[in-house]
Amino acid sequence: MIRWFAKNDIASNLLLVAIVLAGLYTAFNKISLEVEPSHEIGEVEINMRFRGASPQDVQEHIVKPIERTLRDLPGVKLIDSKARSGSANIDVEAEEGVDLRELRDEVETRIGAINTFPGETERPEVHIPNTSNWREVLTVAITGELSETELYKTARRIENELLNLPEISRTDMRGNQPLEISIEADDQKLSDYGLSFEDLVGAVRRSSLALSAGSLRTPVGSIMIRTDGQAYTQDDFAKIVVTAADGAQIRIGDLATIKDGFEDAQMMTRFNGKPAIMIDVLRAEDENAIKISDAVHRYIDQTSDFLPSGVGVSAWDDESIRIRGRLSTLGNSLLMGAGLVLLVLGLFLRPMLAFWVVIGIPISFAGGVLLMPYFGLTANTMSIFAFIIVLGIVVDDAIITGENIYTKLREDLTPLDAAVLGTKEVATPVTFGAITTIVAFIPLSYFPGFWSAWTSQIP
Repeated sequence: MIRWFAKNDIASNLLLVAIVLAGLYTAFNKISLEVEPSHEIGEVEINMRFRGASPQDVQEHIVKPIERTLRDLPGVKLIDSKARSGSANIDVEAEEGVDLRELRDEVETRIGAINTFPGETERPEVHIPNTSNWREVLTVAITGELSETELYKTARRIENELLNLPEISRTDMRGNQPLEISIEADDQKLSDYGLSFEDLVGAVRRSSLALSAGSLRTPVGSIMIRTDGQAYTQDDFAKIVVTAADGAQIRIGDLATIKDGFEDAQMMTRFNGKPAIMIDVLRAEDENAIKISDAVHRYIDQTSDFLPSGVGVSAWDDESIRIRGRLSTLGNSLLMGAGLVLLVLGLFLRPMLAFWVVIGIPISFAGGVLLMPYFGLTANTMSIFAFIIVLGIVVDDAIITGENIYTKLREDLTPLDAAVLGTKEVATPVTFGAITTIVAFIPLSYFPGFWSAWTSQIP
């Protein structure tokens, strides 16, 4: 094989060019750039609000009933619950191999069957965390000494403009107070119709309700059955009907003033000393973190001059900086390594031989990049770190092989025989040297649990 490639230089050169072109195509079209390897947290998350309740009440009336109903659920490894003032958060960790979507449906069905929740509780939110599908790239901070409503409207407009950029497919807003609809009843009007405030509360509870009716299993999957009469907007609540003592039907909008607003502030977000709302820019698994970061920075540069007076937009916590640093380190190492090899071998060996030794370095890397998609690998800080480790091995092997070929040339062998014999003599030790390195790193592929997504990138 070595002699055949040495004799057929056209075929060898075509193969090298094909490897380089295929590696470049794969790098730019099939490998996504990300900061950390994609990983999936095998859990279902439950969030439920109990407005005005103490942590003890939340634990007694929300956490304990949910834990009891999920305790014997198949596929559940661990239930981790947190009770806070006004809300509960419950993480249901799944066992290995459990279908998270089926587990989520079953959890939602069981929680929907609980009928002991207090009337002040809101509908529970059951979802699978998006850790595997969406990753944060950077955060956009919108700051300004504005009213809460104006700052929220400005942040919402900026969020919509970001989503209109072709590079961005999802954002999450945080730092703003939750929206709240307040109903301020007119005592005189209630008295005129013989109604009490409790009648309004009862009408809202009966008319603004979403109920789960379980699930229906079919050959193609599970279908969730639920009724959704939940009111969400000011107009929705204004249209709710209250029945007076004489049987008259009156809308709540005729009995009370309904306002859209925000909850009382329990947490404040400030950036550089000013009130702020944050927009997290996320990416999907196949999206490029660097392109997204560049698009956001371009948007900020172009938009800053057109914002209302006193409003500032800043990008921070840019995760793409880390991968830019690793790519820069890899590129600089390649250039420095190739330059030093070319200089040293050119001085002490033949310049043409030094050139071909240097050419072998990027070709080896192109071959590695070409194979990455087939092993489920992406360009991230861990895989780039692995390339940096391998760089030294590739350079060493290239120098050893080149030096041995040069030795054969000095023994008056023809260039063809020197290339073949010199390569054959060191092929076995070089190959086994690479194999021992591979074997040393293979155990990293079998790390269990959460860290396997990181360690499996190195071998």
